[in-house]
Amino acid sequence: MVVSKRLASPKALLDAIRIDNDQDESESGQFGKWSNKDLDPSPPEQRTWTSWSFFAFQFSIAFSPTTYNVGASLFAIGLTWWTILIASIVVSVLVAALLLLNARGATLYHIGYPTFIRASSGIYGSLVFVFIRGVVAVLYMAIQTLYASRFVSVMLRCVFGHRWTDIPNHLPESAAITSADLLAFGILWLLEFPFAFVHPSKMDMVFRVKSVLAPVGLIATMIWALVRGLVLYSRVIILIITSTADTATGSALGWSFMKAINTIVSNIIPPLVNIPDLARYARRSSDTIPMSVGLIISKPVVVVLGMVITAAGYKQFGEAYWNLWDFYSSILDNYWGPGARTLVFLAAGIQAFATFVTNLTSNSIPVGCDLAGLFPRYFTIVRGQVVCFLLAWVCVPWKLTYSATSFLTFLGSYLCFICPIVACMVVDYYLVRKGNIHIPSLYSTAPNKPYYYTFGFNLRAFASWAAAIALVIPGVSGALNPGSIGTAAVRIYDLGFLISTSVTAVLYYASCRLWPVMVYPVEHADHETGRENMRYTEGFFGDEEVGFLYINSGLCVIVGVISS
Repeated sequence: MVVSKRLASPKALLDAIRIDNDQDESESGQFGKWSNKDLDPSPPEQRTWTSWSFFAFQFSIAFSPTTYNVGASLFAIGLTWWTILIASIVVSVLVAALLLLNARGATLYHIGYPTFIRASSGIYGSLVFVFIRGVVAVLYMAIQTLYASRFVSVMLRCVFGHRWTDIPNHLPESAAITSADLLAFGILWLLEFPFAFVHPSKMDMVFRVKSVLAPVGLIATMIWALVRGLVLYSRVIILIITSTADTATGSALGWSFMKAINTIVSNIIPPLVNIPDLARYARRSSDTIPMSVGLIISKPVVVVLGMVITAAGYKQFGEAYWNLWDFYSSILDNYWGPGARTLVFLAAGIQAFATFVTNLTSNSIPVGCDLAGLFPRYFTIVRGQVVCFLLAWVCVPWKLTYSATSFLTFLGSYLCFICPIVACMVVDYYLVRKGNIHIPSLYSTAPNKPYYYTFGFNLRAFASWAAAIALVIPGVSGALNPGSIGTAAVRIYDLGFLISTSVTAVLYYASCRLWPVMVYPVEHADHETGRENMRYTEGFFGDEEVGFLYINSGLCVIVGVISS
C-alpha cells in the first residue's frame, strides 16, 4: 500500500521514469541536464549507415501517397504533364542541394537535429524550433497511418470479399469513420508499432527493402493499367492527360509553375529538416552524397507514374483516381476474381509497407528526437517514438481528413515555417562558423559559451525567421479561403519556398556580420577559425578531458589534433 501511494505521487512517478537514475546510468549523457545518450554525439558503434543506406532512404521515401497524388492539384490548375515533370525535377535538384548542405555538419559531429539546432538558435531558442517540428510531425504521423490503413482495407477486401465490405457500421456519422475502416487502422497500427522500439541507427535495412519493393509494386501497377486499358504508347497517355485539363498559358502558366514548385516542395520538407537525425549515423561525410541522387531520380518518377496510372485508369474506368487505394478498389469492382485479388493484395500490401516506412523517417523518428531534445531527462529517441505512435490515436486523423480540408492545406504551408529554420542552420554552419562546432558548448547554459547568445536565444535567427514568415504567411489565408486576400499576397505565397529560404539566409548572414557571433568559448576565443578545423577532433579542444576521454574510447584520433 505504501509503495502504491508513493508511485501515485506525480513527483515519484517522474523520478521513476528518469533516464539518469541509478539503475539506468547508460541512458544518461556526458554533459549534464541538457544531455542524454541520444542527444550526445553518436559513438562509432552506431555509425552504421553507408552510402547505399542513404541512397535507399531518400530513393524510397518518395514512394508514398502524398507524392503519388501530388499531380492532382497541379493538373487541376492547368499544368500539362511536361510542366509538372519539369517542376518536379527543378524542386528535386534544389532540395537535393539543401539536403546535402544540411547533412554535412551532422555527419562530421554526429549530432541530431535537436542538438545541432542549438548552434544557430541558442540553447533555449532551440526548444521553440524543436517544438514546431515535433507538433506537425505528430499530426502527419497520424494522417500517414490513416493513409496506410486504406491499403490494409483493400487487402482485407481481397481476402474476405463482401464479408469485409458488409461489416456493419456501429459508429455514428459524426465519428467520420466506419467500423471497418477503424478496424483497418487498428490492424495497421499494430503492424507498425513494433518499429517504435527500433533505434534509428538500426533502421537502414528497412529502407533498403522498401527501395526495392516500392518501385516494383508501382511500376507493376502502371504496366497493368496500361495493358488492361489498351493504352500501349506514352503519346496516348499524354493526350489523355492534356485533353482533360484547361491548359494555362502566358503569365498564368508562369505563376502556376511557381505554385507547382511550392506544392511539390511541401511534401519533401520533412527529410530536408530531419536529415541530421539520420546523417549523424554516417560513417563518412561522403556517404550522404548518394541520397541526393536518390531524390533527383525518385521524385519525378513517382509523380509521372501517378499521372500515367491515373490517366490509364480514367481511360478504363471513366474516373480519375488520384488516390492509389481507390484505384485498387476500382480494379476489384471491375475484375473480381482470384488473379486480380491476388495481385491487388500484393500491390496494396507493398504500398501499405512503403507508406508506414516513410512514416518512420518523416514523423516517428523526428518526434522521438524532438521529445529527447525537449525533455532530455525523461526521453530517449525510442521512448519518444513510442509516444508518437500512441498519439496517432489521440489525433483522430479520420476527423482531420474528413471534416477539415483547410486543416490539411494549413499543414501544407509547413514549409513557410521550416524552410527559414533550415536556411539559418545552413548559413550559420557554412558562412558564420565555417563548419566549426564546439560540442561541449551545445549542452551548456553558461553566458560565456557560444550558443547561449542572449539569455539562451539567438535573436538574429529568430528575427530573420519571423521576417520571412511575415512575408509569406498572409498567403496561407488565400490558400484556405480563395479570394480573401489580394493577388500580390497570393503570388508571394506561391513563391513561398524560394522567398522564405533566400530572405532568411540573407537577413541572418547580414545580421551576423553586423553583430558577430561567438564561435568558440571565451577561454578559446583566440583559436583559429579555419574551414571545419574542429572536425578533426569531432568538436573538442585538446585541454578538455571529458572530450578526449570520449575520443580515446572509440572516436578517430587524428595526427595533428587541434590544441588550444
